[in-house]
Amino acid sequence: MPEKLSQILADYTGMPSSEVIRLLGMSQRDIYADSAYKRMVEQLPSNLLYETLPQARTAYERYLPQFAEILATRYGMKNTPMSAFTLGNWLVGFVEQPTAIINLSKIHSRLPQQAVIEMLPEMIGMLDGMSEGRESWQRALALMALPLAARREQ
Repeated sequence: MPEKLSQILADYTGMPSSEVIRLLGMSQRDIYADSAYKRMVEQLPSNLLYETLPQARTAYERYLPQFAEILATRYGMKNTPMSAFTLGNWLVGFVEQPTAIINLSKIHSRLPQQAVIEMLPEMIGMLDGMSEGRESWQRALALMALPLAARREQ
C-alpha cells in the first residue's frame, strides 16, 4: 500500500498513520468489524453531514464527470452509476447505518483497488470549496474509502 495513501487517510480521518496502515493490511470485512474503525465512524457528526448534504452534492457535481471519464479511459469502466446524489446519500447513509456499509464493498467489487488508491486524493479535494462541513465530509469520505483501498477478499 503506498505510503502516500496511508498518510492522506491519516490526515483526513484523524487516525495515527500506524493505525491506518494496520487497517489497510486487513480485509475489507475485517475493517468493517474493527472496533477502532467503527468508533471513528460513530464519531462523525451525522447532523452536520445531513444539513450540509446539498453543498456536498454541489461540490461533487462539478467534479464527478471527470472521474467518470478517468474510470472509463484508464480502467475501462463505462456506464458507472456514480452521481453527486448517490455519493452524498451513501456518505450520509454510511454514518447513519454503519453496519450496512459492508454492502458498499460488494457494490464496488468491480472498481479496481488501484483506482481507489489513485483517485482518492482528488475525490477528497472535490470538497475543498465547501464553506461549511468540509472537514466532516472529507473525514467521512476518507473513512468510507479506506476499506475500498484495502486488501480484497478472494
